[in-house]
Amino acid sequence: MATGKSFGRSLPADVPSGLPRSDRVIELVDSRRQHSLRYNHSIFNRLQNYYNTYRGVWTGKYAQFRNNISIPFTFAMIQSDVARKVQTSFGAWPIVSFEGYAPEDVPIAKRNEILISAQMKDCDSVVRAVDFFLQADICGTGVARVGWKNITRKNRIRTNEEIAPGFSVPVVREYEAELFNGPTWEPIDRLDFWQQPGIKRIDEMAWVIHRYWADFDDLLADASGPYPYFDRGAVEQLKDHPLQGNARNEYVQRTNTFRNEADYMARQQERFAKPVEIWEMHGLVPSEFATNGIRSRCIAIGNERVVLKNREGPMANQQKPFYSYAPMPDPYSFDGIGKAEIAYGPQRTADRLNNQKLDAIDLLIDNQWVVSSTANINTQNLFSRTGRIIMVDGPADDTNIRPLSPDMRNVQIGNEEIARLFQFMQLGTGETEAIMGQGGGGTRETARGFLGRQENALTRLAMEARLAEEGFIEPLANAFRQLDRQFLTTPHQVKILGSLATVNPITGLPYPSEPVTVEQDDLVPDYRARAVGSSQMMGRSVRQQNFLSLSQIMSANPAMMQLVNWANFARQAFELFDFKNVNELLVTQVPMVNQMASEAGMAPEQMAGVAGSPISQLSPDILSQLFNSQGPSEMQGLAGSMTS
Repeated sequence: MATGKSFGRSLPADVPSGLPRSDRVIELVDSRRQHSLRYNHSIFNRLQNYYNTYRGVWTGKYAQFRNNISIPFTFAMIQSDVARKVQTSFGAWPIVSFEGYAPEDVPIAKRNEILISAQMKDCDSVVRAVDFFLQADICGTGVARVGWKNITRKNRIRTNEEIAPGFSVPVVREYEAELFNGPTWEPIDRLDFWQQPGIKRIDEMAWVIHRYWADFDDLLADASGPYPYFDRGAVEQLKDHPLQGNARNEYVQRTNTFRNEADYMARQQERFAKPVEIWEMHGLVPSEFATNGIRSRCIAIGNERVVLKNREGPMANQQKPFYSYAPMPDPYSFDGIGKAEIAYGPQRTADRLNNQKLDAIDLLIDNQWVVSSTANINTQNLFSRTGRIIMVDGPADDTNIRPLSPDMRNVQIGNEEIARLFQFMQLGTGETEAIMGQGGGGTRETARGFLGRQENALTRLAMEARLAEEGFIEPLANAFRQLDRQFLTTPHQVKILGSLATVNPITGLPYPSEPVTVEQDDLVPDYRARAVGSSQMMGRSVRQQNFLSLSQIMSANPAMMQLVNWANFARQAFELFDFKNVNELLVTQVPMVNQMASEAGMAPEQMAGVAGSPISQLSPDILSQLFNSQGPSEMQGLAGSMTS
């Protein structure tokens, strides 16, 4: 049994005796935590400003009669970038591919491909990827954690059980329901990830610390399960050490996570919450802390005073269960350059100019008035309507009352400067108007010219997408496979999703009716995942034109046409042109195989095996069926084609 915060099972090995004292372990983790916080102090202070720029929030004081509007330049750029990366990396099926080293490895690689892609779908990778890429664009670096989650809870259902032929009664049954059991990942807040200072990549760091909160009752439930993540005795010690002091205040406030007053008050006034702050360190420890000789350890501290866990790391290959991605990396720092950081200065300047322009327009529409103090005018009664008469003492001219109109000659300069600032933001982030689906090329620009500008701009963004695949998605898939080797119960059945659910893309033959079964032997080969999303970075219209050009080239080359799997080719063509229900447009089996199988009285799968075997190896039953269904001359032609 595990809670939603379970990031991995503990290994079944016994906890070694002779561990260092708890106060020494807490001192080790706390000293590293403080060292990292001092190093990250400046960047953590700036992240709030970058987030406010993305949200269009102004935290300073401003007068009520002044405009305070934020132009959504940064918001539009980041949302466009996130939508493109999520759709490119996680929108296709399969999400990752595995390739075998030899022809006989293809079926095993395909089963791994289906398993890992299905597990990524099961853990809501698309929803998590939106938060992950948003964090990368706002903070400069996105951080995610991978682990194994097992959620098993007692459930009660009512079923009808037959007690006699034709007679059933409702019965209530209780059982342990397995809600989730598989690898998962989730993005973590940059403020909660404390890395070793001075090191650029996570796999090169000696240690990292992840801070998160959990509920005390959830920790007790997890410790009572078959695969506890923390020691039960240590969890029970938390009763004597509740969250308090600065840790309690930071839990309540969390200005970078709960950013409005309603969440703040709800968090502060929750009566029955039992929060526990956990510092979880992964990495190497000094030799005196590794009594069993394994320096790669996972140490968890609860509420700053209780050692919840101190043992070897959860990953079999001793890697840290954390991965990062920076769309615009810094060659000397772990924290990259986010798009919000690039747009921060121009965004604030454009907002100030735009608000000044709006203030001037307000004064132009609703004028200020200059009134003589000797004219006896009631200023509280100055409002306009048809036929209204305003009485004044003395002459009714500009000497007693007149409007004070602002000078609007320089307002146009503000519009030009705002446009220039927007161009600067596009130049720095790579998110041009063509990428976001807007104009920008003039009224005489052709559609081909627009596509050309869009494709040129995508060159830089394709590099960012490739960095995401090489540095995050592919390592994430490899981590899923490592966790499957440790914790996946085999045989494991996987249901294939999408258009590949009926036809095998390799053979063109229909899949059998039963689901794909993954055995333990399928997890042994050391394959590496390869992401396939960056190849779809080009716009759909550009890829459609390229597809039509390729079709013309293939039609002029008969030899190339014979080498192509046309069933799979047609499927990808229909999907590229947005046809729905592709399975209804294509036959479920290859027509030539169907015809030969029906004439021979065989199934299509059996006929496919016949076509790939030498005639000398065919069984007598198959040979007799072929001779009975076809004439001698036809059989000789079939034998010649098989042996050739």
